[in-house]
Amino acid sequence: MDNLDVADDYQQVKDQVAILNARGEQVTEDQVIKRTLKRSLEQILDYRMDGTFYTVAWDDQGNLALTDVYGKPAGVIKPINESLIEDFKKDDQGVWDHFNLAIMKSIAR
Repeated sequence: MDNLDVADDYQQVKDQVAILNARGEQVTEDQVIKRTLKRSLEQILDYRMDGTFYTVAWDDQGNLALTDVYGKPAGVIKPINESLIEDFKKDDQGVWDHFNLAIMKSIAR
């Protein structure tokens, strides 16, 4: 599944799912959305911070947890509604705005 670029929107996710499934990889929209959300948040952080200073991982509650270079928790990106995946399906561009605002609140720079 790592052989495609990170999707920018929900339609690209659907396209990637179709392509990957046609190639014989069995992936779901939710799997591709999770990958897209994590990688996009990493890209936003790298851009805002002028480099890679934070890691991003999914936590047990379905949030994206930020950890700094020292291994300390730096913030948590929680969903707008019930889940980040559903937020993306309903308003993909709104999720990127949500990520930017949450980063500004969590990491002052």
